[in-house]
Amino acid sequence: MPNFELTFFSLLSLIVLSIVYFFLISEKLNKVIVSMLGAVFLIFMQVFRTLSHSSQENAFQFISHNLDILFFVIGMMILVGIVRDSGIFEAVAIWIVKTVRGKPKLLLISLGYLTLFMTTLFSNIPTILIMVPVILILVRSLKLPYLPYLFTIVMMANLGGAMTPISDPTTYYQAKTVGLGFMEVVSNSGAIVLLLSVVTLAYTLWIFRKPLAAVKVSASAVAQFKPSSALGNRRVLYRGTPILFLAIFLMMGKEWIKSKTGIAIDNATVTLGAAFFCMLIFHREPKKVFRDLIDWEIIFFFMGLFVVVGALEFTRVIELLAHGLVQISNGSIVILTLLMTTGSALLSTFIDNVPYNITMVGAIQAMEKSGIVVYPLWWALNLGTSIGGAGSPIAAACNVIAFGQAEKEGYKTGFLQYLKLALPLVVLNSLITFGVLWIKFL
Repeated sequence: MPNFELTFFSLLSLIVLSIVYFFLISEKLNKVIVSMLGAVFLIFMQVFRTLSHSSQENAFQFISHNLDILFFVIGMMILVGIVRDSGIFEAVAIWIVKTVRGKPKLLLISLGYLTLFMTTLFSNIPTILIMVPVILILVRSLKLPYLPYLFTIVMMANLGGAMTPISDPTTYYQAKTVGLGFMEVVSNSGAIVLLLSVVTLAYTLWIFRKPLAAVKVSASAVAQFKPSSALGNRRVLYRGTPILFLAIFLMMGKEWIKSKTGIAIDNATVTLGAAFFCMLIFHREPKKVFRDLIDWEIIFFFMGLFVVVGALEFTRVIELLAHGLVQISNGSIVILTLLMTTGSALLSTFIDNVPYNITMVGAIQAMEKSGIVVYPLWWALNLGTSIGGAGSPIAAACNVIAFGQAEKEGYKTGFLQYLKLALPLVVLNSLITFGVLWIKFL
């Protein structure tokens, strides 16, 4: 056992985290209010206090250490939100409809991979904000069953979140905290995601085979769609789109740039610089941009969680958790990888995958300090949380946004209705992931 015991503050941190998780799962209270109140309560109760610093000073260190993540998310929200005015994303979706001639199954596959590709470059929250309105328009215009298409983009957006360090806040946090390179993530998690995407679409086509087979899209309905009609602000199209892709290429190549020039380029600096440059050249008022394009709920949600989960690290609970996992597995990296893959997928289905991922990153780091080779566990955790993130309507922030937008348009999906469809796929994908990791690393 570790050479410490749970203290009063350790137990208090666990109790507060449990309460926060309960309200995240039950959705009885707004998740932002819950996470921030949990953080403030822990600070007020002096959980973080030391002889040299106040409880608040130490608690805010957990936020300051993650400013890169917060500003990266803010920058991407602004940048993608501005470029969206060009209509380029909607035009691509309409071009796909024309290319596949509105055939329901081909359309589902094509939109699924469009979502995966966009998530890889823009992250899953901006992708969902773009894709859901497009999907709902297509569903209404072509008289398609809505659930197969909504299910597909939610699944692919979550899977895509594991492909690159800029695809999802959890992947970004893990890569930044651990020091995983862009291409390192792509070559490990990304390659497995491509395999899982095939499995996911095959599963989706099978479970929705009847509603997809029953619908027939008329040629006249498809003919009404014209990609050029979706294009909006041409100035943003010709100037904003290159800026967006330049920012992405800089983030993709920052390791190469550092090796050649010695200049370190961080993601937050790139996205914020590109975002504010777009605000300048397109004459966007900061007040309107901050109000309309930034999801402040997500930002404050992260800030509260950084403190709540940070309390577990501060009081050494995470170290104890890591020791417990090692004991359960008898130190076997094979068993630990299985637990981390399938366990993360199942747990992330029922709890928000952001706090879970943050907690487990700390636990794996604690295992590493005890001498265990943890490299396969990073990919097990990253893929497991992304797989589980698609498991329920509340498992990830992008899911909440997707189902919320659909419900506003009259397309409501029950929690259990979705869970019954998604859970078997979550289990299947997690087992496939473990199998690939076992072959590759173990």
